[in-house]
Amino acid sequence: MKKTKKMLALLAGSAMIISSLAGCGQSPTATQGGNESTKQADAGQDSGKKAESGAKEKIRVFTFFTGSDQWAPVWSEVIDEYMQANPGIEIVDESAPTAGANDVFRTKMQADIAARTPADLCLFYTGADGKPLVDSGLFVDLGPSMEADQDWSKNFKQSALDGQKYDGKQYSLPYLGYYEGLFYNKKLFDQYSLEEPTSYDNIMKAVEVFAQNGIPAFAASMAKPSYVLELAILAQAGAEGHKNYFDDSWAPALDCIADLYQKEAFPKDTMTISEDDIRLMFKEGKAAMMFNGSWCVSALEDNPDMRLISMPALPGGKGGESCALAGFGSGWFLSKEASERSEESLKLLKYLTSPEIMQRFIAVGGSSAVECPAPEGASELMKSAVLMLNKATYTDTAIDSQVSREAWMAIADDGTPYLVEGKKSSLDLLAEARKIQEAVNR
Repeated sequence: MKKTKKMLALLAGSAMIISSLAGCGQSPTATQGGNESTKQADAGQDSGKKAESGAKEKIRVFTFFTGSDQWAPVWSEVIDEYMQANPGIEIVDESAPTAGANDVFRTKMQADIAARTPADLCLFYTGADGKPLVDSGLFVDLGPSMEADQDWSKNFKQSALDGQKYDGKQYSLPYLGYYEGLFYNKKLFDQYSLEEPTSYDNIMKAVEVFAQNGIPAFAASMAKPSYVLELAILAQAGAEGHKNYFDDSWAPALDCIADLYQKEAFPKDTMTISEDDIRLMFKEGKAAMMFNGSWCVSALEDNPDMRLISMPALPGGKGGESCALAGFGSGWFLSKEASERSEESLKLLKYLTSPEIMQRFIAVGGSSAVECPAPEGASELMKSAVLMLNKATYTDTAIDSQVSREAWMAIADDGTPYLVEGKKSSLDLLAEARKIQEAVNR
C-alpha cells in the first residue's frame, strides 16, 4: 500500500527543512509522553465542556497513520498514552490507508465532506486537495487560536505556516514534511564499474549495462508514475518552468520516460507492480535506482550503500542538483463542530504538534513543521538527503499538490501507460491536462 505522498510540502526554505528532516535521535519515553499530555490537558481546563456522569468525550481523528504506514506504530502509542493521561477522553481512530488501487484515504474524506460529518481532527492533504475542506465551511480558521497561545504557535516555522494558508487564513497546520529524489544503490554501481548517477549520461550508461545483466535500472511503476513524472519534470523545467503547469516545455521530460521504458529500464511488470513491491525490489538490491521520497528512508537506512540525490538535469533541461522537491503536503484541520463542542479537540491538536511528540514521529522519518533538534549519528542515506537539500537553491512542492487531481491524472496514471507504449504523444497528454486545468480554473 502506498503513501501518497504525500504526505506529505516544503514551503519553508531548504535550510529550514534540513534542520528538521530527520528529527531527533532521542525519543520521549511513554511516561514522558504521558506527562506532556497531562500538562497540555490541564491548560484551559475550565473552558471545555466536561463529560456528564463520568461519560467520556469522544474525539474522532482521521489520519493516514495506519496499515503499513511508517508512522502507524508511533501514532498508536501516542494516542494510547494521551487517553491514559486523560481518562475523560476517548480517541476514535478513523485512519485510512493512502495506498493501493483504491485511495481509501481520499475517498473517505470526500464521503465525510459530502455527508457533512468530518472527523473532529483531520490530517489531510493541503494545497489544491485541501481547498474542498475549506470551501465546505466545516473547518475553522486556526489563526485566532494560535494568536491566543503563543507558547504553542511559536514552535511552528512561519514559512511552513504561510504555505498552508487559504485566502490568508490558517485553516490547516503543517505537520510532517517530505522530500523526493532519486535513490540509488552505490554497491550495484560499484559492482558493474559504473559512475554514480549524478548526470543523465551516467544514468543512460547504467540503464544499458543493467539491462544487459537482467537488472532493472529503476524500481518504478508506469501504472502509478507520479514520482517518476514529478522528478523528470523538475529535472527538465527547473525553477524557471516548474510552475508552467502542463506547458509544452514539459514534453521532453515525458519523452525521456518513454525512452527509458523502451530501453527496458523498468521492471517487466511495471504496468502492474505495486508500490510495496517497488520498495522491496529496491531494498533487496534487485533494482539499482528508485524515484521516491522521505517516507522510504527509515526502511533503507541500515544499508550503508543507499544514497539520495536530486534527479540530474535532462538533456537541455534546467534542473539538476540546484532543484529539489520538498515540502509539507499535509496538515491538521479542526472541525467547526468539534471547536464549538469543547476545547478538547484543540488541546489534543496542541499535544500532537508539540515538539516532544514531533520528536517521536521525526525519529521514524520525514521532517517537522515545528522546531525540533536534529539527530546525531545520521545514516549515510540521511546525510545524502541533507546534502541534496543543501545544494538546492530552488525547492517546491510536488506538482500534484498544486494542480487539480483530474488534470494531473491525465498525464499520470491515466496517461503514462499510453505514452510509454506509443499510443499517445507527450504533447497530446499535456494538451489534455491543460484543458482540464483551465476548466477547473474558470
